[in-house]
Amino acid sequence: MRSSAPSARHARLRAGALALGGTLVAGVLASCGSDASDSGGGGGDVTLTVWTWDQPGEGLEAAIPAFEEEHPGITIEVENVGNPAIWDKITTGMAAGGSGLADIMNVGVDYMGNYIETFPDGFANLSELGADELAPEFPTSLFGSAQNASGEVFGIPYEVNTNVVFYRKDLFEQIGVDMDAIATWDQLLEAGIRLKEETGTFLFAMDKAASQADSANLWQILARLQGTFFFNEDGEIALSDEGSVEALDFIRRANDAGVIADIPGGWDNLMTQVKGEANTALLASASWMAGVFPENAPDLSGAWAVRRPPAMAEGGYTAASAGGTFLSIANSSPNKEAAWEFVKFSMATLEGQELVYEGAGLFPSYRPMWETEAFTAPNEYFEGELVNQLFVEALSEDTPPDYYTADYAQALKAYTDAQTQVLLSGADPEEALDGAADLLKQQTGREVAQ
Repeated sequence: MRSSAPSARHARLRAGALALGGTLVAGVLASCGSDASDSGGGGGDVTLTVWTWDQPGEGLEAAIPAFEEEHPGITIEVENVGNPAIWDKITTGMAAGGSGLADIMNVGVDYMGNYIETFPDGFANLSELGADELAPEFPTSLFGSAQNASGEVFGIPYEVNTNVVFYRKDLFEQIGVDMDAIATWDQLLEAGIRLKEETGTFLFAMDKAASQADSANLWQILARLQGTFFFNEDGEIALSDEGSVEALDFIRRANDAGVIADIPGGWDNLMTQVKGEANTALLASASWMAGVFPENAPDLSGAWAVRRPPAMAEGGYTAASAGGTFLSIANSSPNKEAAWEFVKFSMATLEGQELVYEGAGLFPSYRPMWETEAFTAPNEYFEGELVNQLFVEALSEDTPPDYYTADYAQALKAYTDAQTQVLLSGADPEEALDGAADLLKQQTGREVAQ
């Protein structure tokens, strides 16, 4: 198994940066699951279909030969549905009572709660198949994101991500800045102003016009570092609380200081930053990006470095969730027991996890993988840094969970509109977020947190 993430040639912007759109809304066939009988585990051959997308699909493909050898009679077929196309396809199938759904589906954490709430019978109840016993093997916050209010489990974690900061060590060294000594985002902003003045390089980039939902990524990181998010644990709108406003105000101050490059969203434009073509020095992103740099920017090996994010204030959080994905089983599948065997093998055994990691390089949710010698080996691209150990430490920090709710898509749109007002029209962050929260209240009927 390689010490650093293998090929990421098909990686795409992850779930968590994609809006759900108008297809998945509360009130649309709120209980449409099928009660199809389960013939999995019985006699005869079984063919299971898995819906996923590029990179996670490569990991699952890598585990299939060993699984099929251990489970004669079960054949696994992986379909690359694409991301975000998969969300519309799953939603359509659930709205049709499970008709046409794959046996197994790869689901992003930001979509999981929406599906469970809107289609409570859409996914198979994995607690009935023994999933509760696996809970200690996975991060608590992520495992809990696939549970309903009664604690029943509807997905097993695939990958888990934490937010980190990738930065051009060579550029900061050029101006005499030791990035290890940067403790807060305000200190980072000061360094960014120096960098721009002395080298002409922007600190980071944003899609100021919010052409894609990913333009909210930085705010989400900064908000999480202050223990807040779009909603709180009671389902109230937290978009305009103190931490949320401070996060947007930081972005406003960075924009006023002229250190933000205006680069539209999209994978190709993200790659210009990775390759050093965009004249930016820092990329605040998720840990899965560590596997993207070696293939897309091999000439910059040793120039890029990675660290945990600074705190928003001295002594604050230096870790922030970046979501993850799950494998779920359709309740309409006639082969749920067979599907469960593949989910367990690929997600919850060392044999399966080593194959999946070798195939895709996505950071595993399965805790026993974190302790293997090969997984904790130095990362050559980042000059021997113990990158995976850095991620494990961040994931081990006790940070608040994210509350997405079924209204995440609307909240994301309300926020990005407010952000655009601030960045392009000079709006006041507090007033912009107050307006966004009020709009979201009108749209959803939720109360604004006090």
